[in-house]
Amino acid sequence: MADRLNAATKYVVTHRPESLEWGPFEGVGADFVDGIRRIKSQDGKDIVLSGSSTLTSTLLEHGLAEEVLLIVSPVLLGTGKRFFAEGTPACSFELVTTNAMPSGVILSAYKVAGPLKTG
Repeated sequence: MADRLNAATKYVVTHRPESLEWGPFEGVGADFVDGIRRIKSQDGKDIVLSGSSTLTSTLLEHGLAEEVLLIVSPVLLGTGKRFFAEGTPACSFELVTTNAMPSGVILSAYKVAGPLKTG
């Protein structure tokens, strides 16, 4: 798996392009929403975003995320960074899969189902 990840093109959103060392990589550009739209319009494999509540929220807001993988670890920290950034529009998700690991970690994949219906 490491060889596949190392060989895959990494699309990077950064304010410090000089810090990019793990190739092959491509900068997404200053307008990362347009950059992600451009990348998604190309043929190829799925795009995976790892560990950015700011980018995840923006991609959800612009309809550019189809699935969210939630990893729940059996650890309580009490405080920390929000999973979704403040101001992220409410939306609905449908459970696709859930897997419990022997370590107690739970992996749940959710399909984005659209805006939250209220009332």
